[in-house]
Amino acid sequence: MGLNFVQCNLNHCRVAQDLVAQFMVEGRVDVALISDPYKVDSASSAWHASAGQRKAAIYVANTGVTVANVISDPEFVSARLNGVQVYSCYASPNRPIEDFQDLLRRLEDSIRTVQQEVPVLVTGDLNARSAAWGDWVDNRRGEELELLIESLGLVIANAGSTPTFSRGARSIVDVTLACDTLAARITDWRVLESVFNNSDHHYIRFSLTPGRDQVRATPATTIAPRAWNTAGGVANDTFLAGLILAEWLEQGDLQDWQDTERGASALRSRLTAACDFAFPTRRTTNPRKPPVHWWNADIEALRVECTMAKRRMTRMTS
Repeated sequence: MGLNFVQCNLNHCRVAQDLVAQFMVEGRVDVALISDPYKVDSASSAWHASAGQRKAAIYVANTGVTVANVISDPEFVSARLNGVQVYSCYASPNRPIEDFQDLLRRLEDSIRTVQQEVPVLVTGDLNARSAAWGDWVDNRRGEELELLIESLGLVIANAGSTPTFSRGARSIVDVTLACDTLAARITDWRVLESVFNNSDHHYIRFSLTPGRDQVRATPATTIAPRAWNTAGGVANDTFLAGLILAEWLEQGDLQDWQDTERGASALRSRLTAACDFAFPTRRTTNPRKPPVHWWNADIEALRVECTMAKRRMTRMTS
């Protein structure tokens, strides 16, 4: 399956984090790649964060996305999403250049440990500026990041020269990088300059088309979320019968189990079939329901007004 991403620095702001969750619902976004999140729900399997102070995070809103090989560093986090090793990073602008160089060394070491056939996507606010990704200023961090890009053979996905950071003279410090085999699958990369998000960084949105193996393996239909009513308890015998039936329906094909991603998909398929057999279905919540409890029509109208004011300000300063 293809993936829809949003990338942004949230400035450690609670409202900005709530707004990105709302944006994902409205825009049908699968994954958020976050720098400087406000809070990470460590109890939720949807959240994956960097170590320590949790400066970077990956939030997977779509339960149909397979997640594996999670890597946590103090300044980046990585997870394999539908077979793509995705990195979300954050480098504070207040740290010395030696710390930034150390981050890039750790990032390079991590990327080089990824299996050669696995595509890599690297995103984040690294506070590095360079004309290579559309900025009009070059700095030392930009030079160091360019060396990393060249060393790893990465491709810069940033397009155009729309600023990603709106404070002051504005700049482009949020980057999206991909290995050469993945770059061709990135589509519709754009900076959403007019969307109000309560952050001084704009949203970056882009999509990732399915790989060839995913096109063959994934049906073209959208699978609705499933849920079952287990209030009456779990009948072990009935559930076991469901698993046996699911295995029989698959005709005992073990080929998928030799691959991690396909094995996970096959296991999920069997468990779904067994639950369908053993339990009554439960109506799921509306996927369009706002994820933040305070969202309402009045706030929606205020956001529209903020967006219009932001556009007027941009015209006046440009």
